[in-house]
Amino acid sequence: MVSIRLASLRDVDDLVEMRWDFSHEDNQDQASEFETFHATCKTFLVEALAGGNWHIFVAEEDGMLVSHMYLQLIHKVPRPGKSPDPYFGYVTNVYTRPAFRGQGIGSRLQQAMETWSKDQEVEFLLVWPSSTSVDFYERNGFSRCDEAMEKHW
Repeated sequence: MVSIRLASLRDVDDLVEMRWDFSHEDNQDQASEFETFHATCKTFLVEALAGGNWHIFVAEEDGMLVSHMYLQLIHKVPRPGKSPDPYFGYVTNVYTRPAFRGQGIGSRLQQAMETWSKDQEVEFLLVWPSSTSVDFYERNGFSRCDEAMEKHW
């Protein structure tokens, strides 16, 4: 049975491995050594989990992480009549191990993240989906908006 929970420091090595797998699945030609990546990613994750602005939702089955979804809380400038400590959530790094795909685990993670976000008074969630994940996000209540803009360099 798959359970959903927030990640803790004990999950860091598994999260690094899953990030590596996710990246290699997307880009087979990636020239990087796992040991170097592990050190960099582990440092990021330890700091992120301790810092309070990152929350990583994980799905676990029989002690193994099978899926994850990252949420970064972004502070907004306060406005009159709104929450005194406003946030929006940036959803990123969503990954499910191939053997566990198509079972609704990602949707369960997204629902848990949404419930948690509402309880924390997060104003909205934002995601930049890949072309292959648009359907997933639409099925889970996300919609396209014309409000955001981006600049690349």
